Amino acid sequence: MTRMAHMPAKRLLAIALGLSLATAGCSDPIVPAIPTSATPTVTESFSDTLLVRGANTHRFTVQQVGGLKVSVDNVTPGAAVGLGVGTPSVGSCAVISNLTAVPGVAPQISGTATVAGTFCVSVYDVGNLVEPVTYTVTVVHS
Repeated sequence: MTRMAHMPAKRLLAIALGLSLATAGCSDPIVPAIPTSATPTVTESFSDTLLVRGANTHRFTVQQVGGLKVSVDNVTPGAAVGLGVGTPSVGSCAVISNLTAVPGVAPQISGTATVAGTFCVSVYDVGNLVEPVTYTVTVVHS
């Protein structure tokens, strides 16, 4: 009888111990330190011809976390074009942020590259081109 009376207490102790071990692994993770954001110092310019209903992708490499500014400096003949920033994806650019850009208002896209790596800028027809245009787009990053 004594042995049976201790059995539930041992089981209860085993369950309590198991739960305490299980919950110890569920504590809040330590938040990593936020990297220091570098001032953008690298300037890259890309020029090309954009066809009607077309899209062009230009790659650039960010060396460290920091500011990112993208602007369309020139479109000839004058027109609004689509401008996007993203990551390279099988022959194109998987755009994360985009807008319709008019040359002369710079920068049109600005933000922070939160990781180092390869990014891309996409210039595309938003549906208003009636003939090919040439353009220059500038990317400033760290």
